[in-house]
Amino acid sequence: MIFKRQTEIIPFGEFMAKKRTKAKPGIVVPALFPVITPHHLFPVQDPDFALLMTGVGAITLSAFIERGLVMMRMTDVAEKVTDCGRFIFPVVVYGAVLWLFFGLGGL
Repeated sequence: MIFKRQTEIIPFGEFMAKKRTKAKPGIVVPALFPVITPHHLFPVQDPDFALLMTGVGAITLSAFIERGLVMMRMTDVAEKVTDCGRFIFPVVVYGAVLWLFFGLGGL
C-alpha cells in the first residue's frame, strides 16, 4: 500500500460538545421521497385509486363466490357466475382504461 489509513479517534465528550446546526423551523427541506402517511398511501378521494380498489374488490368477491358455490356443490350456478365474469370484467377493465386515459387528458 502506498498510503496507510489511520483511524481517527475522537473522545466522546469532545464529540458531544460540538454544536450542531439545525434547520430553522418553518423551512421545508426537500426530500427524495414524499411524506408517508395513511392519507398518501390510500388516497380514497382520488377517483383512479377508488376505481382500482373497486375493481380489485369485485374480482376478489367474484372468486370467493365461485369457490363457495363449488364447495356447496352448486356448480351450475358457479358456471353462470363465471360466464358473467368473462363478459363483464373485460368490459369494465377496458372502460376503466379508456376513462383513465381521457381523465388524464391523453388520447
